[in-house]
Amino acid sequence: MPPETTTRPTAGPPGVTSIYAWILFAGPAHNHTPRSMRPSSAIHAPGVSGIAARVAALFCRHEMRSGAFFAAIKEPFFGSPAPRAGQALSIILIIAVLVAVGTTVLIVLAPEEGEKFTEFYILGPKGKAADYPTEFMSGTPQTVIIGIGNQEYQDITYTVETFAVRSRFDEATNQSVIVSATLLDRFSVTVPHNETIEQPYTFRIMDPDTNRLEFLLFREAPPEDQSDHIAASYRDLHLWLRVH
Repeated sequence: MPPETTTRPTAGPPGVTSIYAWILFAGPAHNHTPRSMRPSSAIHAPGVSGIAARVAALFCRHEMRSGAFFAAIKEPFFGSPAPRAGQALSIILIIAVLVAVGTTVLIVLAPEEGEKFTEFYILGPKGKAADYPTEFMSGTPQTVIIGIGNQEYQDITYTVETFAVRSRFDEATNQSVIVSATLLDRFSVTVPHNETIEQPYTFRIMDPDTNRLEFLLFREAPPEDQSDHIAASYRDLHLWLRVH
């Protein structure tokens, strides 16, 4: 009677097809991840937990004991029942999965900063870009809404200045020339990153010769010399007026 042959089970490549398919799925998802993603984005839960679920599924599918997942790495290449090419492929795929997981987590937790800018605008008293108070009697209270949007990736305390300006048109230069500028108000507004603050602003123009209302925004303290505040400002807006 021929002797019985006992076949010892070998630890072959751990789910090569499943791991390779997962890499094909994770690659496009990683490439299309927005670089300007914020830490509060909902991708935290489905991204990281999804990756963890797929890795856990690989463990469960092949019913591996502790340490069996890396059996291909621990076993020597020579004398192993599995072909050397299969073991090498398993090692490469395992490393690729770990690199993909680490890269995805890094992008989610430390997103790259996008363009830095500040929005500065004025609205009419009803909160729309219309119905601005541009014609009125001198000394009467007029109201607009000042909006500041911070996309500078840090909290900033802005300074706003308003000037009542008398200007005239210079035909030689085809430009408006400032004759006088009177400071009306100066106040500070702290705006956290990725937030917009809108607040009403009421002003009175006493001089009927005033024909322009200037709004200046500064990221830092305004210069002491008021003669060049418009050029020194971070953002500037104005309304043309007819004051009676």
